[in-house]
Formats: sequence, C-alpha cells, structure tokens
Amino acid sequence: MSSEVFAQIRELKQQGNFVDAWNCGYMAFQNEPQNTYLRTSLFWVCYAAIKAIQDPILARQSKAPNVNEQEIVNSWINCIGQLNLTVPCEELDFRFFNLFKGCGEHYQSYIQMLTYYGSNLYQPADLKPYKTEKGEYPSLLVRLSRQTSKAWLQHHKQWDLNLDGILNLLNYALNNALDRNKTWLQFDISKCLVSAGRYDEARESALSVLRQKMSESWAWGALADTYISQEPKAAIACYSKAILEAHEPPFCIPMFYGLAQLFANKQEFDFASAALSKLIEIYNANGWQIKPEHEELIQQGWFDASAIESVNFNEVIKTRANDALQYATKKLEVAVGIVDSHHRSGKGFSIYLDLNKKVSARKGVFFGKGLPEVGTWLELKIANDGQQLDVMEAHKVEPKQSERVKLIEGTLKLNPKGFGFVDDAFVAPYLLNGFNDQEHVEATKIWDKDPKKGTPSWRVIKIVKSQSTH
Repeated sequence: MSSEVFAQIRELKQQGNFVDAWNCGYMAFQNEPQNTYLRTSLFWVCYAAIKAIQDPILARQSKAPNVNEQEIVNSWINCIGQLNLTVPCEELDFRFFNLFKGCGEHYQSYIQMLTYYGSNLYQPADLKPYKTEKGEYPSLLVRLSRQTSKAWLQHHKQWDLNLDGILNLLNYALNNALDRNKTWLQFDISKCLVSAGRYDEARESALSVLRQKMSESWAWGALADTYISQEPKAAIACYSKAILEAHEPPFCIPMFYGLAQLFANKQEFDFASAALSKLIEIYNANGWQIKPEHEELIQQGWFDASAIESVNFNEVIKTRANDALQYATKKLEVAVGIVDSHHRSGKGFSIYLDLNKKVSARKGVFFGKGLPEVGTWLELKIANDGQQLDVMEAHKVEPKQSERVKLIEGTLKLNPKGFGFVDDAFVAPYLLNGFNDQEHVEATKIWDKDPKKGTPSWRVIKIVKSQSTH
C-alpha cells in the first residue's frame, strides 16, 4: 500500500480535519481490512477527534456535553467499532478511557462498546487500583463498570442498553478487581435491578451491602427500594431506619421522598405531608432548588404543610424503624453475651455467648462510643442466613453471671514464663502488665476452649486489682 495514504492521514489529522482523515484512510482500510498499521492510524484519528471535543467538556464543572457534542462523540466511537479491534489491545487503554473520566455515562455508543466487549476488554493491570498519596483510587475495571451502571440508571428508558451485559460487567469487576472496597459495585447492581423491576435479585445485592454498611443511611435506602413495590411496610421501616442512620440531613432527602410516596399510597396523608415538609426543610436550609419530582408531590391536593405540627413525626420514624432489622435478614435472633476481646485491627470485637459459640462484630454496630470494654455485657441482634451469623446491633445491658461466666476474687499466682492463674483460671501474659505475684485481684472468667489442648477450661478475660483489703 502506498505510503501516500499514511502521509495524507497524518497531515489531515494535524490540521484538525479529522473527518477527511478518516474518509481517506477508511476507504483504503476497506480494501485491506487486515492492515494493522492502517487500523492503528485510523484509531488515532478517532482518538484525536474525540479528544478535541472532550477536552473542553472535561474542563467544565458539570463535565456534561450538549446534544451536538454527544452526537459527534458517539459517531467517532462508532467509527472505532468499524475497525474491529481485537481486545484487549494497546489502543483501548487508560489514555482512551481517561477521555471519558467523569462523563462516560453521557455517551450511548461508549456504554454500548463497554458492554459489547465486556470482560474481554481488560488486561491484568486494569484490575489493580491506583495507589496515590491520598489513598487508593479505583481500578480501571471498577471505574468503567460503574460508568455503565450510571448510564443505565440515567438513560435506560431512552437508550438501547443491555442490562444483562452491564450486570455481567459489574459482577466480573466484583469477582476480579483487586480493589479493597467493592461495596459500591454491589450497590450499583442493586440499583440497576430495582430500576428493571427485578426486586428479589436486587434485594440479595442490597443485603450484601447492608451487612457491611449497617450504619449508613444509603445502604438502608437501597434495601428499602427493593421493597417499595412489594412490601410497603418493609420499605417504610427501612427508609425510617435510613433516616435515623443519616450522618447529615441532606442524606435523608431520598428517604423522605420515598416515605411521602408510600404514606400517600396508603392514604396516610398527614404522615405523607410531614415527610414532604421535612424534605422541604432540608432544601430551604441549604438554599437548594427543589427537584421537579419532589415539586410534583408537593403540588398534590393532599399535601398539607401544617400537618407536621399535628403529628410527632420524629416518633413515627423511630417506631417504624424498630421493624427494619427483621427485613435485613432471613432470620433475626437475639442473644446476650460478654465482650471477651478486641480485634487487633481496632475495628471490631469478639463476644462470648457460650462454650464453642462466639461471634465477631464490627465497631459500627455497637450503640456507644468506640469499642465496648472487655467484660461488657451486650444484647445482640444477629442475622442468621443459615451459613453464618452477622451481628447487626449491639446494646449494653446490665452485668450478668452464668454457669460459664463468673466474677471471682482471689490471689494472682504468676509463672516465670509470663502467664498466671487466679484459682483455676488461666490469665494470659498480655493481661498482666503492672500486676505482681500474690496480689489480690478481681477477675471475670469464662469457660472456654483451650486452643492448644482442645479441651474447655477457665480463662480470665478481665482482671483488676482488688479494692478490698486482705
């Protein structure tokens, strides 16, 4: 093939005449579809054309293209599709995808390309998150898969998008990306399935998210969304729980909106009006303009702005939220136990329930500041899905004793190897800093399995110097 074609493509591209550069090269490419040099040359024409449009868009605060810009970029992505690239390839790498950073969801052809190629698009490096001074930045795989879910949620009613292709990509990222935090992928899966009316599938993903984020309002909101069309009572409970867990008032906006719709559907217009009044209060406090869908509810004939004064809506929220936990698991159990240790990470703790029965809990499920002290008695609400036990809430209760948890007083006997005993109860070395041999102490002991011998014996979990004199 004549080098004149390559020279002409290069010259036209440098002049910014991308359309003529494409037409010149593509005519030749149709005659030589296996010419990899020509294919690569044409790809970089497309890249340059897209970059010329995207650079000013990425500089905007909104990063949103106008309709004409969308059409131009979509047409160039379609041109890339005509090149029949074999993926993964050097052309479709982070440089290309960075052209759509923060705005890829606005381009139908781009999203269609991501779902068409699916997992075949990615190389091993694309599965690794980026390490920066500020922490971990999402891998290319996670970033692009989340772009497809965002596009679906915003445009699936107008665009021709393949939901199963999007879900396949999200699940591939969930199972293969090396990012530490992949909770948002599960969240995206749930939201996409809800929008498609696939509520039972959505609930499975929402529950997976909630188990990790029990103290996050958006996680409870995601679960509520899965119930809104099938079990309004469950949705109301979960939205109410989400409001109680919200760290900032704006996080409550979608929850109050959901509650207003649900209460209105049940003809409980005072509660629906109160929910809308709370929503309006948040908008006004922040000086924001009310969204059209919220304004539409406010304009309904049943809305009464004074209803908030006649109902104790905060108490309504608390009462309804009490039912939320039962919808967050297949089986909810209540148990009482004693904290026997803290996790080395400082992010959780272990609770002794009985011999051979312990559960671990995350710091966030404890209703109190920080971690509960070792020796603290807790009432636990536990999710039992048949395979594992997950602590969902932990509340302090009055100290108790049982046959396998006892308070004792006695003389501490230290062993030269560093451990000790109080009567028949073993005391680990890490508990003995500052204690002396033959010192009178008070201790809490549990009947626990010895990890070395495999047999049960008494073990001290908490020890203090005795206040009494002997």
